Amino acid sequence: MKTIWTWQFNLRTASESNLSQHWQAKAKRHKKQKLAMAKVFMVERPKVQPPCKVTLTRIAPRSLDEHDNLRASLKYVTDAIAEYLVPGKAVGRADDCKAIEWTYKQKKGAVREYAVLVEIETL
Repeated sequence: MKTIWTWQFNLRTASESNLSQHWQAKAKRHKKQKLAMAKVFMVERPKVQPPCKVTLTRIAPRSLDEHDNLRASLKYVTDAIAEYLVPGKAVGRADDCKAIEWTYKQKKGAVREYAVLVEIETL
C-alpha cells in the first residue's frame, strides 16, 4: 500500500452513541464536522479513487472505547470523506462502498488538543 494523502486538522469529536444533548446542539456539531472535511477537500483536492484504505485517527486528551464509541465519534467525518470519494450516492450512504476499507485509531493528545488525522492509501 502507498499513502497518497495525509491531512491533520483541528476538530473536536464526541461519541454519538451515549451523548445526551439537545438535537440542535448535535445538528450544529455534525454540520461543523462535515463542513470542516468539505473545506479540506475543496482546498487540497486529493486525486483519490476507490479502491482505497482510509485511516482516521482521533487525537484527544481522553480515549474512547475502540469498539463502539470511537467509530461513532468519527461518523460524520467518515460520511464527508465517503461523499467525496464516491460522488452521486445519497447523503450518508456513500460510506457503505465495499471498495473503501475504513480503519479507526486514536492517539493521546495534550490537554485541550483535539484533532483528526486522515490517511488515505491505495490498495
